[in-house]
Amino acid sequence: MSSEFARHVPGRRNRGFTLIEVLVAMSIVVVSFVAIYGVVLQMVGATTLMQEKTMASWVAFDRVTELRVSGDYPGEGSEDGFIEMGGSTWSYTREVRNTASEDLRQIIVKVSPEDEPDNILAMASGALVRNQRTAGNIPTGQLNPGFGGTNPADENEGTDE
Repeated sequence: MSSEFARHVPGRRNRGFTLIEVLVAMSIVVVSFVAIYGVVLQMVGATTLMQEKTMASWVAFDRVTELRVSGDYPGEGSEDGFIEMGGSTWSYTREVRNTASEDLRQIIVKVSPEDEPDNILAMASGALVRNQRTAGNIPTGQLNPGFGGTNPADENEGTDE
């Protein structure tokens, strides 16, 4: 009974929070959580988009490389197709364009998700040489810049071995 009496004594401050203080504190916490949730959603969306763009760029560069290593030298034109990569199906358009040189073609590949053909996520461009050994005036030593700029087959030229 003495504790009940102490609450009602004038001039004595109660040790607790009022309902208004609790509501203000809760509203601040709720606003903070909503802001954090929005940032997390934005980060997840950006991460997903970057992952899709990365996979799409791999598809685009793979299509360019596939044409280069195939040995084919197609004429000017366009080809559409689908390919599975990274657990998704991708739509691509590979366009071959003529250039000023008869021995050189430009390859352009555009990639989009299968269900969104107008949403181009990646584009790759490359060149296709008809016959790399005899194309134009390109010295054969410059065809392999990744190997110190020389072609290993040319190292033995001019020797008696």
